Amino acid sequence: MNREKAAFFDAQVDAPWAMAAYGPDEVPKIARLRQAAAIAPGMAVLEPGCGAGRLSQLLGQWVGPTGRVLAMDISPAMVAACQRRTQNLPQVTALHLALEQYDGPPGAFQRVVCHQVFPHFDDKPLALACLRRLLAPGGSLLIVHFIDWATINDHHRKAGTVVEGDLMPPLAAMAPMIEAVGLRVDLFADDELGYLLRAKG
Repeated sequence: MNREKAAFFDAQVDAPWAMAAYGPDEVPKIARLRQAAAIAPGMAVLEPGCGAGRLSQLLGQWVGPTGRVLAMDISPAMVAACQRRTQNLPQVTALHLALEQYDGPPGAFQRVVCHQVFPHFDDKPLALACLRRLLAPGGSLLIVHFIDWATINDHHRKAGTVVEGDLMPPLAAMAPMIEAVGLRVDLFADDELGYLLRAKG
């Protein structure tokens, strides 16, 4: 677990991007994510890098009481905020845990949603291998940001902190990494609604 990065996100827990409710401009972005993810009641969903639980709350609503969401983050402050936000959704479990440390059963999740986290994985091929192991046959992996690729990387480069090198690879690099773990990109968008990549087995 990257403790420096965890401390950075601990310090960000009260920032508007982490805690504020989704605004009107994010509604169409959420709608596109929901359509691409096709999350149905009763599904099991993994959300690595859950932050303060803004999306975790929605995922819990989408899977309903018969589904489950496992949210995890390396920042204990973010996990605590996620737990508070989802306390009325027993189908959501939030853990202080790095993806690479999670040893859950293979194929346990029909959907994996990486929201605003993929650039922060220190070893992206390893992260993809972990996600692939946990994805059920026929399941979908979604890598999503509510800003576009260029803006993601510009924000991180200008951060001047431990995350300044956390960049989203271009699709030309992402696709081979995804294929190397036995998945293929079947949907990609990078536009005014943000970045969305979907991969399936």
